[in-house]
Amino acid sequence: MAEPLISVIIPTVRRPNRLWRALASVAAQTYPLVEAVVVNDGGSDASALVERYQAELRRPARYVDLHPNRGLAGARNAGILAAEGEWIALLDDDDAFMPDHLARLAPALLADQATVLAYDDVLIAIEDGGEDDVPPHVVGTCRFGRPYERAVFDQDDFIPPSAMLFRRAAGQFDTVIPMCEDWDFLLRLRDQGAFAYVPGAVGVEYSLRLHAGDNLGSDFGAARRQALNLLSERYGLPPLVPKTFLDVARDLGFAVDWRER
Repeated sequence: MAEPLISVIIPTVRRPNRLWRALASVAAQTYPLVEAVVVNDGGSDASALVERYQAELRRPARYVDLHPNRGLAGARNAGILAAEGEWIALLDDDDAFMPDHLARLAPALLADQATVLAYDDVLIAIEDGGEDDVPPHVVGTCRFGRPYERAVFDQDDFIPPSAMLFRRAAGQFDTVIPMCEDWDFLLRLRDQGAFAYVPGAVGVEYSLRLHAGDNLGSDFGAARRQALNLLSERYGLPPLVPKTFLDVARDLGFAVDWRER
């Protein structure tokens, strides 16, 4: 089977410096067939950055402008609809791929049509800085990744979105669920086939800011608890506790390497 085009879906809202860093990491991929799909989810116009990406880095890209915003699930769905690729990768605008990320994941999907998702390790970069600080001020790191195990995944989502590569036929994200849409997507997808963990090198740097309420700390408020309760009801899961990926990593035995505190 020939290598398929991979479309990397990048939702963004008012983080131009972070977005450029994410785009540069897509351009640096050693996998030969990659397009970036930038989805501006109701934020400031990012078309100039996409044009700069095409002109300076000479890589294919698409731009989707959404107004009003649709939230992360809706933005990712819009990107998937606009994409040309047979395979889909996700990249949050504050994360970054390592150069061999897609090249290491692609063989897992090529090798077996029963494999619906491939994923690799992430380096959680714990930051003490602002939303658009580049370079980020990293105060600690945690390397995180493990083979898929259904019973563990029923309790904790241990596959960050930016680590995923999946077939476009997998479908889209549920826009009804207010949060945890990536976990919901994976809980549905696992009934379609196997998840392949690709160990070895870190594939993604995952940003987690100490002072950002959207991705740190276990007190996420009523909306996240509502989403977790919905997942429990939908999939017959045990009661779920609000956690970040760093919380999950620690609970599963992964250590944090603090640089400064």
